[in-house]
Amino acid sequence: MMATNITKAPILRAISIRGYAAAAGCPASKGIPVNGQPDYEIKTTVLPNKVVVASAENEALISRVSILFRAGARNETPDNLGTTHTLRICAGLSTHNASQFAITRNIQEVGSSLTCSTDREVVAYTLEGTRPVLEKTLPFLTEVATRQCFKPWEVSDNVPRLRLELATRPPQLRAVDLLHKAAYRSRGLGNSIYTAKHQLGKISSETLQHYVKQNFVANRAAVVGLGVDHQDLVRYAQSLQLEGGKADCEPADYRGGEIRSDKGGDVAHIAIAGKGGSFRNAKEALSFAVLQRALGAGSSIKYADENRGLLAKSLSKCSGPTSITALNISYTDSGLFGALISTPCGDAKTVVKDVVDILKGGSIPDEDIARGKAQLTAAVLHALESGSTAIEDIGNQAVLIGSVANACQIANAISGLNSSDINNALKKITSSKLSIASVGNLRCVPFLDELV
Repeated sequence: MMATNITKAPILRAISIRGYAAAAGCPASKGIPVNGQPDYEIKTTVLPNKVVVASAENEALISRVSILFRAGARNETPDNLGTTHTLRICAGLSTHNASQFAITRNIQEVGSSLTCSTDREVVAYTLEGTRPVLEKTLPFLTEVATRQCFKPWEVSDNVPRLRLELATRPPQLRAVDLLHKAAYRSRGLGNSIYTAKHQLGKISSETLQHYVKQNFVANRAAVVGLGVDHQDLVRYAQSLQLEGGKADCEPADYRGGEIRSDKGGDVAHIAIAGKGGSFRNAKEALSFAVLQRALGAGSSIKYADENRGLLAKSLSKCSGPTSITALNISYTDSGLFGALISTPCGDAKTVVKDVVDILKGGSIPDEDIARGKAQLTAAVLHALESGSTAIEDIGNQAVLIGSVANACQIANAISGLNSSDINNALKKITSSKLSIASVGNLRCVPFLDELV
């Protein structure tokens, strides 16, 4: 049975193989790691229809192409809350030119993978596969990302998947989700990345089609690639034939506030934050990232409990196992910075007040700033050695900012930060209203007015 005919006309005619088909041309003989190299030139082109195209050659065996849209949950309205969660679940369903079976069969039979990820700002569709077969599967990326049809029976068949994801959310994730709602109220960045229980089964095919029509448009799109020729990627982006659309959503409005979700049990999970840095101010965003490492973002040694961050000092006052980690979340025009705490409910009051005192404290010692810069630089370089992480990072920069910095440029920018930059970031938190969200046993969790 013919399920599709889109594979008859491959869009990319020439993928740069770089001699990987021959043993003499393998990465090992050239001194290049299998996963590629993090320091590579990133080429960027902006098409006449405002689509941003970015690519890099990382010398890896796996090629990746991603189509991204600024269409995350912050773009939802009260009438369609939960649409982006449903969009992610529906990725890979039948499109105008291919059935769900055809998409799955043709991608899996050549060993490729197609994934969809969503957050508050971005919806991304990413195709991964070996270099020789990427051309065969790119038409299916086009179908899944730009030619959805959302057949009602297929959408309804996936409602149980939505229920499962809601039921398996860890409480820490729930706390961070509620923190956004407390900070930005129930709009924009305050929208949840999950479908509310009362919305299950109510996101219709028409709702999904309207949302895609409004938000999956050229001036809010980017096409990025790793291990592909830039000019081929430009031609591929042009072939998508994306239409123009509306301007971006309204700017984020940080308000501050409190939300409590008492679920019982023996543990309290608390997310507390002030206003952080945004992507558009790169120096400020990196300063907050260094501050996160200085305060403590977990151990730098695998399987170890070593944590020299300033927040770790509060652990000595706890009677049971407790986790405290600095929280740094940046968006295009706003951000949150604070801490995520999981502690026995009886210790919650002491721990939360200690953490607030640190966040509202005076300054960060130079030795902690130096440690934070070193840890952040290492984390960035290690992460970008992974092709999956690199394509996500390049894609987010391209679709949110319109330009892309490579690993070495980011590392140099981190190195150029000084103590005053980090302490100015801390002062921004001190001067802003706090937001707090808590989940679990809240009998000892202080209210917001008891902390300010």
